[in-house]
Amino acid sequence: WYHTGDIAYYDEDGEFFIVDRLKDLIKFRMNYHYPPSMIEKVILKCPGVSEVAVIAKPHVEDIEQPMAFVSILPNSK
Repeated sequence: WYHTGDIAYYDEDGEFFIVDRLKDLIKFRMNYHYPPSMIEKVILKCPGVSEVAVIAKPHVEDIEQPMAFVSILPNSK
């Protein structure tokens, strides 16, 4: 399992559904706190992006780093 900070469930078909977040900020280098939604809004402006989810990835030096999962539109590069 990967700890994403999201609250999710899965149905009998094995499909996952994200319904909420456990925390609302990614802590980067002690002094910076970013909401994943802010990063998601920037990525969604990129051509060809249909969906995006940003999570906090644990990091030894930076505490956490943002990690994005991006779905692109068909025929996009």
